[in-house]
Amino acid sequence: MKIPLFLLSSLLIVSSVSASDTPLKVFVFSGQSNMVGMRSVGEELPAEMQKPNPKALFWTGTEWKPIAPGVSEPKGFGPEISFASHYTQTTGETIGIIKHSVGGTPIERWQPKEGKNLYTVLEEKVKAAAKSRPIEVVGMLWMQGERDSKDEEKAPLYEARLRMLVEGSREVFESPQMIFIAGRVNPPKDRYLYVEEVRKAQSTLDIDGYTFIDCDDLELGPDKLHFNTKGVEKMGEKFATAMVEQLEKQK
Repeated sequence: MKIPLFLLSSLLIVSSVSASDTPLKVFVFSGQSNMVGMRSVGEELPAEMQKPNPKALFWTGTEWKPIAPGVSEPKGFGPEISFASHYTQTTGETIGIIKHSVGGTPIERWQPKEGKNLYTVLEEKVKAAAKSRPIEVVGMLWMQGERDSKDEEKAPLYEARLRMLVEGSREVFESPQMIFIAGRVNPPKDRYLYVEEVRKAQSTLDIDGYTFIDCDDLELGPDKLHFNTKGVEKMGEKFATAMVEQLEKQK
């Protein structure tokens, strides 16, 4: 039966509105220099990852743009590029990514509801993105801990602060089931004397929906601290694999 033109137009309008009202599944990326991707080079990525990914939208602060090197970071890239590639190819979903990372920062500067700090900036980015369209924060990726691994006083407090970050983020983003995945740090032990305390906290934190990825096999740059292009690329793939597994467990 042929559908009248006026009715077809109405159906298209309803369909368009419904699609735009569907929350965009969002992943938040945060941490310090290895999340920034300090030693990564975009031109060294596989060709398909150098191009904009139309199924992964990055919040620039004013608009959503297909993610690509140079879009998520002014120089280089972090694990968000390979995460987006691997996750969208695996699931076929269109996703959103919001990121705020600053090198050399301890976890105490990333505590939710602790006054104006680095986390406040991250929170403001998420709020601005939510005003542009409906979103649902379903996961957070965290690559940080090297700074705390150098400090005799900060390292023992890492587990408690990581717990507050996970639980506080779920409250702030209004996502009680949000998956949180940390990258376990592996800086040089001769310079980062308290790294084992931080690594233990990251690998043993007991919270539902929390897990970590092992970064020990990721390639490092000459400074033996920052991951090179291949290391950052592999990190993103590990984050994506772990996130898919954790979200499947929630179904």
